[in-house]
Formats: sequence, structure tokens, C-alpha cells
Amino acid sequence: MRKTLKFIAGLNLASIIHGVRLGLCELIYAGLASFSAAYPFENQASLERRKVRAKLDLIPCVSIGDVLDRVLFEKRNSLRLELIRYEDGKLPIHDALALLAVLVAESPKEVLEIGTFMGHTTKAMADNLPNAVIHTVDLPPDFSEIEQPDNNMPKDDFHLIHRRVVGREFKGKEVELHIKQHFGDTAKMNFQEFGKPTFFFIDGSHTYEYCKQDSENCYALCDGAGTFFWHDCDEGHPGVVQFISEWRATGRNICRIAGTSLAYWKG
Repeated sequence: MRKTLKFIAGLNLASIIHGVRLGLCELIYAGLASFSAAYPFENQASLERRKVRAKLDLIPCVSIGDVLDRVLFEKRNSLRLELIRYEDGKLPIHDALALLAVLVAESPKEVLEIGTFMGHTTKAMADNLPNAVIHTVDLPPDFSEIEQPDNNMPKDDFHLIHRRVVGREFKGKEVELHIKQHFGDTAKMNFQEFGKPTFFFIDGSHTYEYCKQDSENCYALCDGAGTFFWHDCDEGHPGVVQFISEWRATGRNICRIAGTSLAYWKG
């Protein structure tokens, strides 16, 4: 009965013409296809997810092996990664492996990470680049969203902000000697404070406004000649997807790394 109702609701001039030309079976198929294409009972949330998915599907996906083939050439490198239990907000293992593989292959002298959080990724980058400086920036530990009258840029992930222990994973350890912790809101910070990095991991606030401004500031810092990784390029973060789609439209061949929520681009 439900299928019959969908067929009737999907009848229109195009499906009828299709059926007249090709027969009854094709008429039924065309009516059902027309119903499905119109999403008549879709709610707004589902519509927005579908739009994000469509944008995401336009960003090409490549394997980390393909990326490394272009970066490593004939070189050989190894990387170090501590295997510890996952906690919310930490970079998942597949994402960490992909990020660190490219990091080690490129071996930059300075790195900028936006979004320190507990410091898992910060420490991993510092462990793998013992001769580099890792700049990492996060909101001040005493940050409160209700005390920001001069900044109307929307933030997200407040559940993570509230339970941060910024830099917990590297504080007091030898690796901290070449990590430079910066505190502040990137919407108001001078990026010249962050040295001359050529490798960027952007994982701060995932709203469109922050992702756009953080990325543009990083781009200006390296004059466009850097390696960029963005975390959470997925259906759950439409602001990141929207920004990356816009940057791709300008000719930057940003891609997604298969099996991760990372987006990658080398300028």
C-alpha cells in the first residue's frame, strides 16, 4: 500500500511520458523515482545533512599512500606514536597516523597547531620532530563564553572546552622544551607571534567563521607555501566542509584522506 501511494504521489508529466514511451513497468519505476527525488517528507535537519553530504562528496578522497608517494619520493622515514586509550576530543588513531606520516616525511622546522586541547597531537608531533619548534594555541584555561562581549564569532565544542586540561600530555616532560604554548582567541590574535611555520594543523573551533579566518591567517603566515591539514572535515561539521569547498573553488586542490576526517592541501 505504501509503495502504491508513493507511486501515485510521484506521478508527474515527466514520469507519465516516460511510462507511455517505455511501458507500465517503467511508468511505475519513474513514479517511484520521482517521489524519491523530491524528498517530500524530509525535515530541515535531514535536508541540511544531505546538503553537507553533497558538498563533502565533491571533495576528492585519496589514500595516505598516494600522498606519501608524492612527498617521500625515495626517502625512508619512521614515526613514533604512543598507543593509548581513546578519549573524546583526541585525534583518532587513523587520523593521527596519516597526519604524522606526512609530518615526518616533510620534516618542517616549525609547526603551528590550532587547538591544543589535552596535547596528545602536540606531543606526538614534538616526539617525531625533535629538532623542530611546535607552536600550539588554545583558549586560556579560564575561558568563559559569557565573558566575550567584543567577539561575535561563533564557537562550538563547548563541552570539550569546559573539561580541557590544556597541554596535559606534554607538561613537565622533556618534549615540552621545544613546544611553545600560546593562549588566546585566534579571532583576535596576531599570528606573527607563531613564528614562521610551514606545516599547519587546524583543529580549533569548527564553525565556518573560525575555520575560514584561522586558515586565511595561516596562509598569510607562510605566503601560501605550506602544508595544511584540517580535522573534522565530515558531515558533523558543516562549517569546515563549507569553507574547504570554497577554497577548492578558488583552484586549491584540497582533498580528503581516506579512512579519516582529515582534509589535506600542500600549497
